[in-house]
Amino acid sequence: MKSGTKVQQNHHGERNKMNILTLFISLRCTQACAHCVFGCSPEHGKHMSWDVFDQSLAIAKKTKIPKLNFFGGEPLLNPRFFPMLQTALNNKLDLILATNCRLLAKEEFFTEFIGITKQHKEHLVIITSRDRFHLQFFDPAETVKRLLSESYKVVVNNWSDYSVLLSEYNANNEELQKLDTNFACCNHNRIDYLGVLPDGGWQICPSYLEAFGDIFSDDLEEITEFRR
Repeated sequence: MKSGTKVQQNHHGERNKMNILTLFISLRCTQACAHCVFGCSPEHGKHMSWDVFDQSLAIAKKTKIPKLNFFGGEPLLNPRFFPMLQTALNNKLDLILATNCRLLAKEEFFTEFIGITKQHKEHLVIITSRDRFHLQFFDPAETVKRLLSESYKVVVNNWSDYSVLLSEYNANNEELQKLDTNFACCNHNRIDYLGVLPDGGWQICPSYLEAFGDIFSDDLEEITEFRR
């Protein structure tokens, strides 16, 4: 962290409270969507290690961040997804799970997921997409219907039909350039959108995957300015 970085303060002079910490627990994916800002695919992308996850969890608890966002790629692909899920919920953290639901369509995977989360439904929100890019690979509609029947909260969006983020992985796609490329899911207000990459690097989520510092050496309070 560069010297002189100040913690962002509100008009009362108090530190802004972090509400969400995003964990990119896998940047591999079951799909290879043309609009993917991270270039994820079945052949490309790393998984978050347990050490990085454990340190991220410790940071969230120490700084009283109440919610984790399991993001990707496809977070369900991490070989330690279920232990990570169980640990986060056991620590009474609220959880957002962003998934294409493809693995949840598999009966064995779905059953294990239900077994771990059924006592924590009030702390879990599942977010998935039904847009033209994702639907080329998989339609999560039946899995969403099944989750809803089990009383899970599920949010289905289609924002990629009209708005995308551009990165080094997709910037040359002419089809994407015809869409709104100024999109930001946090409305360009990055107060709550700090992410941890699979290798432990800090990043501003989810506009790019350029790390600044890492969770093992840079204190959270030192980077809440988010290097605007």
